[in-house]
Amino acid sequence: MALEVNLEKLERLAARIWREHNKEDPISQLSFTEYDYLKVIQVAKEPIRLTDLASELGVSKPSASNMVKRLERKELVNRIPCSEDGRAQRLIPSENALHHLKSEAVVYREMASEIAEKLSTEEAAFLDILLTKALK
Repeated sequence: MALEVNLEKLERLAARIWREHNKEDPISQLSFTEYDYLKVIQVAKEPIRLTDLASELGVSKPSASNMVKRLERKELVNRIPCSEDGRAQRLIPSENALHHLKSEAVVYREMASEIAEKLSTEEAAFLDILLTKALK
């Protein structure tokens, strides 16, 4: 089976599991793009500057600014002063976002479990190695 077909099936599996956990979680109500921005802000080693966020996502600074404003309105992102430059601000996920992002781990655990139950222990470990290599 072609890799493209399997990747599509993987995406549908993820979508099904997300729908099952949808409920009142504001994170599950985000568009893919909003979620992508929020995840980049979350995984940044330190509070991220707007310029760095735009660069990381490969978008213009005005586009990043508009999306950050959207996430702020949804109370998922906060701005804090930049210690190196008094005029600049850095972005962090809000406590609300962190709470909901923490609970999303359940979705990925369930997805991993569904996949792993169809594989041997060795196959699951090998899949993890291949995904780690492919997603670097």
